[in-house]
Amino acid sequence: MKHTPAGSVSELLEHLHSLLAQRICFSSSAWKAVGARFSARRFAAGEHVIEAGKRVCTVGFLLQGFARYYYLTPSGEEFNKSFAKEGQVLSCISSLVAGEPSPFFIQALEPCQCLFLEYQDLQELCRLHPEWGELVRHLLEQLVLKKERREADFLLLSAQERYQKFLQEYADIASRIPNYHIASYIGITEVSLSRIRRRMGYTEI
Repeated sequence: MKHTPAGSVSELLEHLHSLLAQRICFSSSAWKAVGARFSARRFAAGEHVIEAGKRVCTVGFLLQGFARYYYLTPSGEEFNKSFAKEGQVLSCISSLVAGEPSPFFIQALEPCQCLFLEYQDLQELCRLHPEWGELVRHLLEQLVLKKERREADFLLLSAQERYQKFLQEYADIASRIPNYHIASYIGITEVSLSRIRRRMGYTEI
C-alpha cells in the first residue's frame, strides 16, 4: 500500500513540534535528536493505518484528519473502541510491548497525515533525553485515564449521558462522525441514538 506524504518531513516535524510543545517543552538537543527517524505517511479516508492480526512496530502521530479504533468480531460486527484526532497517537501498546498481533483496527475516517517513529527508536530517545521519556509517560497517563473513565461511563451513565459526554469530549469533530460510528462507540444501536437525539432536540437528517 503506497502512502504519499503531503509536504516535506521537515515541515511536518515543525507541525508535530508545535503540537507536542503544548504538553512537553523539548530542549533543542532533544528535538534535534529525532533527526531523520520519522517517516511521513498519508492515508485516504477508509484506509487502515493498523490492521488486526498484524504486529505493530511503530508509533504514529496524527497531524491532520481523524481516525477510529475498532474491533471486528468473527461474525463481522464492528465495535468502535475510540477515536483519534489531531495531535494524538496511533498505535497498539500490547503489540509494541508484548509483540502480540494487534487485536483491533485503526481506520482513517478522513484523509489523514501522519508521522511514524519506530518503537525501538522511541525507546532510544527516551533513554537519551528525559523529555521524550516524559512525553511517553504523559501519553500513557492520558491513555489510562481515558480507559478508566470509559469503563466508569458504561457502568454509571445512561446512554444519553454517554452521548452527551461524547459530544463534549469530541466537540471539534463530533459533527463529522457518522451517527452509526457514534452509536457503536457509546454501546447502543443507531436507532436508539436517533431517539436520544430527538429527545435532545436534534434534527435527524
